[in-house]
Amino acid sequence: MAWDFLSIVHLRAEFRPFLSEYKSSILAWGSGILGTVLWIASSVLSSTPVAVSAAGMYIVPAAGYYLAYRPFGIQIDLTPIATVDGEKEPDKVAESRGEAILRDGECELRGGVTISERLDSFAIQFDVPDDVRVELRDIPCAEHDYNLEENVLRADDVSVYRFSIVLLVYLEGHVDGQTYEYPLKIRDGEGGKPVQSMDLVTR
Repeated sequence: MAWDFLSIVHLRAEFRPFLSEYKSSILAWGSGILGTVLWIASSVLSSTPVAVSAAGMYIVPAAGYYLAYRPFGIQIDLTPIATVDGEKEPDKVAESRGEAILRDGECELRGGVTISERLDSFAIQFDVPDDVRVELRDIPCAEHDYNLEENVLRADDVSVYRFSIVLLVYLEGHVDGQTYEYPLKIRDGEGGKPVQSMDLVTR
C-alpha cells in the first residue's frame, strides 16, 4: 500500500511538467486540430464511431508521448573530462559517442541538472554495475540529501531548480589495461526510468 501511495504521489508530481511539455509539442498541436475536426464531423453526422475516433485523437497521442518520453521535469547534461597537458578540459569526442573514457580506471563527469519549477521534490539515482563505483564529489545545494549507499540525490521542497554536479567514477579492483564497457544510467529515483545513460569505456 505504501508503494502504491508513493507511486500515485510521484505520478501526480510528474503530470504537471508532462502536461506543460506536451501542450507545447507539435504532436499535441496536430492531434488537437484533427480531434476537433472529428468532433465537428461526429456532431454533423451523428456518428458514434467518429466521436470515439475524436476522443482517441486526444487520448492516444498524449498517452504515447508520456510513455515514450517520461520521466518529465528532470534534465541532466553530462560532459566527460579529460586531462590534456596537465589541464582538465571537456572530452568532446567521447561525449559525441555517448562515452566517458576511464583512464587508469577513473574519470570525471561534469554537468548541469535542471528541475522543472512544477516539481516540488525530486530524486536522482546514479546506477552502475558492481565493478564500478560512482559518487558525487560534493552535495550541490544545502537543501539536497545524498545517500552514498544507494547513490541517490534527492530534495524535498525544492527552491533551487538549476545546479551543477561533478561525478567521480572509479573501477573497483585491478585495472588490467584491456578494453571494457560499463553502463552508467542516471535514473529517476522514484520511478526508476533512465533520464540519461552513458558508456564507461576503459583504456
